[in-house]
Amino acid sequence: MPFMKSLSAALMAATLLTSAAQAEPEQKDVTIAVGGKVALYYLPLNIADLKGYFADEGLNVQIVDFQGGSKSVQAVVGGSADVLSSSFEHVVNLQALGRDFVGIVLQGRYPGFALSVTPELGETWTSAADLKGKKVGVTAPGSSTNAMVNLLLKKAGLTPDDVAIIGIGAGAGVLAAVQQGQVDAVVQADPATTLLVDEGLAKVVVDTRTAEGSQEVYGGPMPAASLSVPQDFAEENPETVQALVNAMENSLQFLQTATAEEILEVLPSEMMVGGDRDAYLKMIEAVRPSYSPDGRFTDEAMNTVLAVMKEENEAVGNAEIDMDATYTNEFIDKAIAGE
Repeated sequence: MPFMKSLSAALMAATLLTSAAQAEPEQKDVTIAVGGKVALYYLPLNIADLKGYFADEGLNVQIVDFQGGSKSVQAVVGGSADVLSSSFEHVVNLQALGRDFVGIVLQGRYPGFALSVTPELGETWTSAADLKGKKVGVTAPGSSTNAMVNLLLKKAGLTPDDVAIIGIGAGAGVLAAVQQGQVDAVVQADPATTLLVDEGLAKVVVDTRTAEGSQEVYGGPMPAASLSVPQDFAEENPETVQALVNAMENSLQFLQTATAEEILEVLPSEMMVGGDRDAYLKMIEAVRPSYSPDGRFTDEAMNTVLAVMKEENEAVGNAEIDMDATYTNEFIDKAIAGE
C-alpha cells in the first residue's frame, strides 16, 4: 500500500478510536539518534528535549549522539534507535537503497554549513578546485557535510577521489583537528565554523548559513535537519509520531519568538563548545533564520534536494525516487492546528 494512503488510514483509525482528548502515544519510550548533537544545526531537537516539550507530550525521549549523520542512520536502520534526527538527504538516500523512511518534521530550511580552509590555503583560494590533494574534515564520511564536499568538487570538475575525506565529528574535535594539521579544510555547521574563524584557525570560503549562500551552492531552498522514522514505525505508532511532531513544533515556535538570551539560558554549559557565552549569543542570532518557521516540507525544497542528490549521489542518481513517499506534512499540519 502506498505510504500516504497507509499512513492516512492509520491516522483515521487512531482518530476514530480516541476521544477529542489527545490520544496516548503507542510507544512512550523513544530513542532518537543524532549525529553531532552539539551543532546548532540540531538546536530545535535539543530545545524540544531541554524545555520538556517531549515530556509534555507523554514521551520519555533519549537522545543518543553519534559522530555524524551516517552513523546515526546506521543506528536506526540497525534497530538500536527509533527516530532519526539528520539532514533530510539521508531520507532520500535511504529510499535509493531500498529502505523506506519518512520525514515527519523539518528542523532547518537551509543547511547552515560552511567550507572553511586554513589561513595558508585561504590566501590563494580561488575555487573548490584548490581542494585537489587536500585533506577535508567532515562530521563523518557519508554525512551531509561530506555530501556538500562532493557537490562542490563536482562543480569544480573534481571527484571525491581527488581529496582525502576525514571524519572529525562536530564538537571540540574539529578545532583540535585543524590545530594539529590533520585537515586542510572542513565543512561544518556552527558553533565549529564560527569558533574556527574567531580563533584565527580558518577562513570561510563557501557559506550556506544564509539563504543567499544556500541558493548559490544548491540552486534553491535546500532542506536541512529533519526528524524521520521508518515507514512501518509511522504506520504502527501514529500517536507517538504526532507527539514527537507536537513537541518539535513547540520548539520551532520558541526559537522564532524567544530572545537569544532566553535560548542560551536553556543550553547547559556542556553543550557550549568553547564556553564563550558572547560568541554563542552572536551565533544563535546568526543561525536563527535557518530554522524552519513551521516545520513543513515544501515542494520547492523537495525539488531542490532531489536535483542536488541526483547530481552528487550515485545511488540516488541511478534510482527512481518517489519524493512524495519521503515526507509527510500530515503530522505537522495537525500540530499547527492544535489538533
